[in-house]
Amino acid sequence: MYEAYYNLKSKPFQITTDPKFLWLGEKHSEALAALKYGILENKGFLVLTGDVGTGKTALINRLVKLIDMAAIVAAIPDPGLDALDFFNILATEFRVRKKFQSKGAFLIFLKQFLYKAYASHKKVLLIVDEAQRLNHDLLEQIRLLSNIELENRKLINIFFVGQPEFNDMLMQERNKAVRQRITVNYHIDPLNGAETDKYIRHRLKIAGATRKIFTPDAVHEIFAFSNGYPRLINIVCDHALLTGYSTGLDSIDAKVILECKKELQIPVEINLENGNGLKNGVKHPILPPPPDHLTPAPSRGKKMALVAVLLMLLALGGYFAYDMNSSDSPRWSMQDIAPEQYQGPTPDVRQAVKDAEATVNEIKPQKPVKTTAAGSEPIAGNSAAQPPAIQQTPAQEQITTPQTAPLMQRKFLIYFKLNSNELPDASFETLERIARFLKQNSTATVHIKGYADSTGSYSYNVSVSGFRANTIKTYLVGKGIDPSRIKASGLGPENPIASNATSQGRQKNRRVEIELNVEPPG
Repeated sequence: MYEAYYNLKSKPFQITTDPKFLWLGEKHSEALAALKYGILENKGFLVLTGDVGTGKTALINRLVKLIDMAAIVAAIPDPGLDALDFFNILATEFRVRKKFQSKGAFLIFLKQFLYKAYASHKKVLLIVDEAQRLNHDLLEQIRLLSNIELENRKLINIFFVGQPEFNDMLMQERNKAVRQRITVNYHIDPLNGAETDKYIRHRLKIAGATRKIFTPDAVHEIFAFSNGYPRLINIVCDHALLTGYSTGLDSIDAKVILECKKELQIPVEINLENGNGLKNGVKHPILPPPPDHLTPAPSRGKKMALVAVLLMLLALGGYFAYDMNSSDSPRWSMQDIAPEQYQGPTPDVRQAVKDAEATVNEIKPQKPVKTTAAGSEPIAGNSAAQPPAIQQTPAQEQITTPQTAPLMQRKFLIYFKLNSNELPDASFETLERIARFLKQNSTATVHIKGYADSTGSYSYNVSVSGFRANTIKTYLVGKGIDPSRIKASGLGPENPIASNATSQGRQKNRRVEIELNVEPPG
C-alpha cells in the first residue's frame, strides 16, 4: 500500500512479532538478560509479566532464539486445559507421537526424557504463555513437574508468561509452594515518551526509511494515544501512514494522529472521581488535550457561548456516566482492541468456516444462487453456524457494467473472530472483488455498517462496531478507493439478525455488512 510512497522496503508497524523489528530498550534488555541467566543457570521457576501489548511475545521469541542451541523448548500458548490435555500437548511439543491415557504414563515418559536431555547436555525449558488463565489445580500439577531433578541440578526450567493478574494468583496462600520456587520475576512496563520516539525511529529505519516521517508533535500524540504500549503504537502508526498515503502527505504530523484516533474510535472507560482511565484496576490510555498550537483560542465574543456549551457537555457527560455504570455495564478492555492471543474457533465454527470458504469463489451469472438472509454473502470469522441459505431475490441480481466482471451480491457479511478486530483470512478474496468492482465503476459507492450484540453498554457496542467498520474502510482505501466513496458506521446492537439470548445468536450479530450502491447507467 504505502511502502513505495514513503520509500519503505516493508511495513514497519505490523502487529505480528517479526524478529527483525525487535527494539530492545533498557527495560526489555534488562528483562532479557535476567531471563537468559535464569535459564542457563537452571534456576527453575521464572516469571515474566506485563500488560497486554507491552512486547512479551516478541521478547520470548528473542529469548528462545538466543538459547536455541543450548535448550529444548516447549511452549504452551493456552493453559486453559485439564491436566491430561496439558500433558499430551507438552509431549507433542517435545515431538513425541504418542497419546498418554494417564498422568502416570506421562510422568514416566517425562522422567526418561529429562534424563536423556541432561546426558546430551541440553537444558529443557517449558514456557507457559497466558499464565493468568491457569487454574489452581493445573498450576500445582506444573509445580510438581519440577520435582523430577538430580541432587544438585534442576532438570526442567518452567517459565510463566502472563498479565499482571498472574502475580495476584501467586500471592494467594494456596499457591505459596509455587511462589517460593520462583527465582526470577520480571515485570515489563510500557515505554516512556523518549522510548516511544526511539521505538518508532528504529522500526522505520529497519523498514528502509532514509528520513524522518513522523514529526515531534506527532510522536507526542502517539505516546498520548498509546501510553507507551508497543502494540497500540504499531496500530496508530500504521493507520497514520495509510492516511498520509491516501491524502498525499510527505510527513505525518499531530493533526493526522488526532484524525486517526477519531477513525479508530477506541472506547475509554473514565473514572469520574479521580480522572484516571481505570477498569477493574487496569489503566487504559486517555488522550490529553492536543497541544496549544493545534487548538485555536476562542474570541471574547464567543466566551459566553463556550461556557454554555461546556455546561451542556457536563450534563451529557453525567448522563452517559450513569449509563456506563448501570447494571448494563461496559465490557471493553485492552484485550478487545489489541488481543494478546487468539484462542482459535471451536470445531463447529471451523466447519462453518470451511463451508463458507467454499462459497467465496466468483458466482456464475444467469444461475440461481443461495446466500444468507437478506442476500448477504457469509464470510467466515469466529462465528457460529451461518444463517440458513435462501434463494437469491431479484433485488440482488447481478451487478454488471461493460467494464467489470460479474458480481452477484450487493450486500456482504463479514464475521470477526472472537476478541479480535483483525480481518478474518476468508474475507480478503471478497474484499478484493469489491475493490476491483469499485475501481471499474466510478459512480458506485459503499456503505460499511458495523453491528454488535446487545451484551454490555450501548456506548461500548457502538464504539467497537464502528472500529471494525473502519478497519474494512481502511483496507479498501489502501486498495486505491477514494475515501469519499466509502461511508463507515458503527450501529452497535441495532438490526439483530439472530436472538441475543444465545451465544450462537450473539456471534451472528457481531458482524459487518458491506452494501454496494450502484447508480443506473444514464
